[in-house]
Amino acid sequence: MFLDTSAIIEYFLEGPEYERISAALATGSQFFVSPTVVFEATTVLAGKRRIEVDDATKLVLDFLTELNAEILPATRDTALAALDAFSRYGKGRHPARLNFGDCFSYAGAKASGAALLYVGEDFRRTDLA
Repeated sequence: MFLDTSAIIEYFLEGPEYERISAALATGSQFFVSPTVVFEATTVLAGKRRIEVDDATKLVLDFLTELNAEILPATRDTALAALDAFSRYGKGRHPARLNFGDCFSYAGAKASGAALLYVGEDFRRTDLA
């Protein structure tokens, strides 16, 4: 299962979809993230919790370690897949309105062949839904 930033933040902030995210994380699946997810989850968590970036980094990395999540490498193919996602589903191009981070999550889910765990409506409007 590929974890989008939105799912990680929902978990940490115990948002409205916390139970659904927690249940998905408890499945024992193999989990994947991209470097962009690590970056975005860390910076968003630091801002939302008003904590130092170093503290947010530790929280996110410890969380991923606990899940035994694999951080997939950012490669040329990943970049091209993210650009394809933007071309097909990006903001100003499609109702899904995928942003930079979303496009890399889309690419990571496609490359890994894993289901995408996310919160929100954006990915529901793509072929990953």
